[in-house]
Amino acid sequence: MQISMTVPYDEERLRRTLRFILRPQLKTVRVLGGVVTVLGIALVALDPANPMSYAMVLLGLLFVTAIAPITLARLMRMQSGVIKDGCHITLDDEWVTVAYPLAETRFRWAGLDRVIETPEVWYIMFGKIQATTIPKTPMTGEQQVEFAAFVTRLPASIGRSPSRNRR
Repeated sequence: MQISMTVPYDEERLRRTLRFILRPQLKTVRVLGGVVTVLGIALVALDPANPMSYAMVLLGLLFVTAIAPITLARLMRMQSGVIKDGCHITLDDEWVTVAYPLAETRFRWAGLDRVIETPEVWYIMFGKIQATTIPKTPMTGEQQVEFAAFVTRLPASIGRSPSRNRR
């Protein structure tokens, strides 16, 4: 396999990728926020005069509703300006290479943990929070079929998740 493509910067794709990577951690925060909210409501029911009960409800609601958007916005601001110039992705039988004008990253397929396919991209996961996004849009239909076949042939030791839309 030898696929080479230029990928323009797409802020929305970056946002979806960060959401995808953060989803497990933020799910835990939301569940804890729900628990704190329920406990706060129970305390309000027991003693409506206690201001700490209301603070617990507010804190729980903050965890449920606001932490994810705040974290995502903060991560978006923290991204290097280098990525805004777009990148060039090269996929071959041994490497995934992502080259920006001022930086380059290479990963061996042997280090791959899993591949998750969505309708728009493949998330190539090297660990739990290291993901390389392989967008489908810059690829031809033939390249998409070739890459999908390559991913299917990867060793069984590499975990692959079935296609599902994760937004």
